[in-house]
Amino acid sequence: MDNGQGTWPFMSANLVEDPQATHTFQDDLESSFWLLLWMALMYTPSSESIGPLSLFVQQTFESEGQQKRSVLLSQTIINRNAYLPNNPEPPLFPNRRSLYLLLGDLADLFCTRYWIPELADWQALETVETTENVVHGLKEKLSAYRYQQCQQRLQDHRYTIKCFSCHLEGSDWPEDDKAVPQELTQKDSWEMDGPKKVTLLQSKHVLELLDAEEQRQPKPKKARQSRSSRPKNTRHTQSSHR
Repeated sequence: MDNGQGTWPFMSANLVEDPQATHTFQDDLESSFWLLLWMALMYTPSSESIGPLSLFVQQTFESEGQQKRSVLLSQTIINRNAYLPNNPEPPLFPNRRSLYLLLGDLADLFCTRYWIPELADWQALETVETTENVVHGLKEKLSAYRYQQCQQRLQDHRYTIKCFSCHLEGSDWPEDDKAVPQELTQKDSWEMDGPKKVTLLQSKHVLELLDAEEQRQPKPKKARQSRSSRPKNTRHTQSSHR
């Protein structure tokens, strides 16, 4: 595929970090994760306050996007233990466990595009595979094994679609789950003749800011008609023949 294809906020970490990288279908699969996460942050009530949430959106989707790789690798925003009993940290999206698990499974899949297990991890996998009477489930917990599984799943789109289908069938989706635009703040800063001036805009949804920016853009001027294409003055013509 041609380089540079895609909508910037939803492009993969690979394409954002290296505009000259070859655009593959794995990049398109990863875009499904960023689009889902963006939609959830924009339209789903969150346990995070406006300030940190706005900063995360800006650094991940609106700036140069260097944070995308770390979002996938650390998964701090997708805490899988958030729905466990007695967990002190509330889930980012309360009462939406299936959404949380879907984001987690997709992040687990696409993060393997940006890391490779160390030699010790491969040796541990080889030891387990060549040892008899291994404890059940031990192999599946090894990072090298999970890496192999994810690399195989990234060879086509079937597993990604399966993730969506499986979690969308969850029974814990809210019935009245309409989209509610979340308020975000944005800081604009620029250099002037004097000291740096920082303006804090009022809390607005990011889409409202984009619409306002489009309206401020100058509209293209209409081409002037040539004299030969202008309509003739019929009144003057009629009067000349009287």
